[in-house]
Amino acid sequence: MGEIKVVFFYVDGTLAQHNSGNNSSILERIPDSTFQAIDLLQKTEVIPVIATGRNRGMIEQVLQKLGINNLIANNGRYVEVNGKVIKHDTFDQQQLKEIVTFFRNRDIPFCYETAETLYQNRFSKFIPDSSMTIKQISDTVIPDEVIQLIVRNETNEQLKVPVKGVKLVKVAHDVYDVTQDFSNKAVGISAFMSECQINQQQTMAFGDEENDLEMFKHVHMAIAMGNAPKIVQQAADFVTDPIDQNGILHGLKHFGLI
Repeated sequence: MGEIKVVFFYVDGTLAQHNSGNNSSILERIPDSTFQAIDLLQKTEVIPVIATGRNRGMIEQVLQKLGINNLIANNGRYVEVNGKVIKHDTFDQQQLKEIVTFFRNRDIPFCYETAETLYQNRFSKFIPDSSMTIKQISDTVIPDEVIQLIVRNETNEQLKVPVKGVKLVKVAHDVYDVTQDFSNKAVGISAFMSECQINQQQTMAFGDEENDLEMFKHVHMAIAMGNAPKIVQQAADFVTDPIDQNGILHGLKHFGLI
């Protein structure tokens, strides 16, 4: 294995345990061993980067607590390097109107997502988890600079959005991000690597969800959490322990990064 200079970490199910319905914050769901592992990594020359489907606003406290200032958010559509924004994609307004009309006509709960804020109106009917602070807006307003939408599908039917250039990305049980066809964490990683002049042989990633698969293909060493579904574990180069069994700490130690 080449010299690893960057490690990308997914959030839900990787850095933090999934929300179990007890209204806990993301910070409260991060195991002590994970805090310890990131702290040890920060003392090396390896750069930790958060790579998430969430927007920056939802993980601001996580960034501050872990002391991380490198971020790939919104499934690769928003990227920060050393606190500087180098990528910030948004939806075309006409495309966005078509998506919203489709969800409204089918009474599907959704919210709008910008880089910092989540918005909903009465039509949205979206129930946030404890990490989401939702701002209410008028029913006729579509916010500016919407990067993606979040939808909930609690039916047994597979949800599809019949809008050209748009796809759904599963990020948790019954929760999907609505984004551009070309959007994924690998796109954000490419932008990050180019900005930092880092090559693939110098990269590693930890993940646990299906929306990490593109990221896994784009890095030199892909690490799946022991709590990840089989499809994710099979796509990884190494499977570490589950998140609640010191998975991040064990994985970093296994490869001698801490």
